Amino acid sequence: MRIGFFTDTYTPQINGVVTSILLFKHALEALGHEVYVFAPDPEDQDDGDVTVRFPSMRFAFQPEMRIATPTSLEAVRLLDEVELDIVHSHDPFSIGLFGLRVARRHKIPYVHTYHTLYPEYVHYVWETRLTRKLAETLSRGFCQACDSIIAPSSKVQDYLRKWGVTVPIEVLATGIDTDRYAVRDESRIDALRQRLGIAAEDRVLLFMGRLGREKNVEALIRALWHCRCANAKLLIAGDGPHRPELEDLVTELGLRKRVAFAGYLKGPDAVAAYHAAHVFAFSSTTETQGLVIGEAMAAGLPVVAAQDAAVEDFVVDGETGLVVLGRPEDLADGFDALLDDEELRLKFAAASANRAARFSIRNQTQQLLAHYEHGIATYEPKKRRIPRLEFPRSRSGKP
Repeated sequence: MRIGFFTDTYTPQINGVVTSILLFKHALEALGHEVYVFAPDPEDQDDGDVTVRFPSMRFAFQPEMRIATPTSLEAVRLLDEVELDIVHSHDPFSIGLFGLRVARRHKIPYVHTYHTLYPEYVHYVWETRLTRKLAETLSRGFCQACDSIIAPSSKVQDYLRKWGVTVPIEVLATGIDTDRYAVRDESRIDALRQRLGIAAEDRVLLFMGRLGREKNVEALIRALWHCRCANAKLLIAGDGPHRPELEDLVTELGLRKRVAFAGYLKGPDAVAAYHAAHVFAFSSTTETQGLVIGEAMAAGLPVVAAQDAAVEDFVVDGETGLVVLGRPEDLADGFDALLDDEELRLKFAAASANRAARFSIRNQTQQLLAHYEHGIATYEPKKRRIPRLEFPRSRSGKP
């Protein structure tokens, strides 16, 4: 099968969307399928893993992101030669819209993975009730123009239906490279602990992810302050625009000796961080899946997480971890419950690894292929126009 991935988010960015695309791309290619990636050009050297790079510029409100030019003669020529069987987009922006035009022109199915709950991210531009409603309206309009939607969690499916999306939706989480995260490298773990100042007696709470306001890492720092376990240490592996404020909070609470900022950890170092920890800590309630939770579970980590529908697709409360209210006091109680009871912690750890196996990249890729095959078999060429944008109105009827 010849598959086109169209995305406005790709390497060298580091986030869940990029991880999802790479995992599925490599798994599909390992099964003999051809995957063509269309993505923005980076500022640094190209990684050589992309079929076509679109000219782009930094997004002013979020410099990690790129805004791409929505046309490419190179892409058009290639697509005329390749004859894709299906188009799969991962963003509803310029390259995603380019992919929609490709699907219409070549009369092939257009699948979209709705990775991000965009109303939760309007604070990067301008957060008001109107802009949140506008993000919902744009999401609905784009999804209605697709042939089918992949939702990474039941939470996403529920939101899309609530917003009025009527096209077929399948809940299909991104797969986890369980083999990779299951392997311990003791020498690398020791080196990482030494570099980050983690002592042998420290009980490590790990957060892995982008440091944006929506991740609510502040709650984890405040939870550490409430923690009864004197040896508890929070390892924050990630980076992003909210990091300076988080560092200020750590200083304000007098926790500088108990919090380590590692920055982004890549490859084997990221795996080592999971194995260096005792509990995975997660307080975001804006996730569409929380891919890092699956990675942590594959490494045999129990999870303490704030209540959220996306998290609960992975974490079974009282079996693979603890799902608590998102207040710092409640998170701290969850941390203490596992750090004070090693037998319980190890029981949850084993159950986490077993559950993560259900979400292996092999299993999830087979489901993705079945989605593609069904879409191709049932496809009927039709015009799918993005509905005209209507601004939300107040009760008085005025915009």
